[in-house]
Amino acid sequence: HPKKGRTQKYRLTLLDGVTGRVIAEELLNKKDPDTIKEFLGRHLDPERVTFVVTDLYPSYPSYPKVFMEFFGENLIHQFCLLHLNKLIVQDFQKKPSIEELHTMYRLLNIFYNREQELEVLEAMAKEEREVKQGNAKEYKAWLTKARSIFRAVVYEIKLKRRREKKNLEQRPYLKAVEIFKGLMDEIDSFDTKVHKRLRKIEKNWDRFTAFYFVEGAPATNNHIENYYSTSLKTHRKRQFRSDEGIENQMKLSQMKQAGMLEGCKRTLLEVFYRFRPFLAPG
Repeated sequence: HPKKGRTQKYRLTLLDGVTGRVIAEELLNKKDPDTIKEFLGRHLDPERVTFVVTDLYPSYPSYPKVFMEFFGENLIHQFCLLHLNKLIVQDFQKKPSIEELHTMYRLLNIFYNREQELEVLEAMAKEEREVKQGNAKEYKAWLTKARSIFRAVVYEIKLKRRREKKNLEQRPYLKAVEIFKGLMDEIDSFDTKVHKRLRKIEKNWDRFTAFYFVEGAPATNNHIENYYSTSLKTHRKRQFRSDEGIENQMKLSQMKQAGMLEGCKRTLLEVFYRFRPFLAPG
């Protein structure tokens, strides 16, 4: 959501999920369902079977309906699993107990293998139940230390994956079904937020698992997240005073994404400043 001065603008982008290349991008004044459908109509064929990945934040409740109205039966709609995991984490308080962390990682374990973290948390949860029976002050100190140790464990696991150039292991479909079924069997034992999250996953199961049935299809919209992270940086947004300024930065991002700036010794920012007429003075 870039801004022209104090005016909110909306950036609609279509990215190829396989190549990561931009299919289409426009800067618009609004993002209501009709605007989105008009944008799709300018760039996509509704008669062609299309696999679409979107996030699932509450601010975008109309996405499924918009895409269904545009593509009809030709739509294969995947909800981003990365955003699902972010929402799961947000369901828990910032300083959870070890038992709560264990529950959180059980949900994160549905589509991605978090067995290493769960093994550590299971041992810690057992110790937590014993410590809680004693002095409250001692438990508070223990919990602070335990959370710190677990953060270090998570960091080391992530570091090991990076050294080995591996991604977080994705669950095979049947394993994901098995784990989710196990959680649903215990749904009444969880608190309200976890209960609601499991019901939402159950309701949208087809949209969380569509990628399993389309060869090479992505389970996340990481491509678009990475693309946006390279353009319209927060500390530069304040300098845009025209649609042209924003659009030029978008074009430069597309050039970088397409490899058109490879071999160019100037940084993206230096190239960008060649378009100074589109920037506010200073």
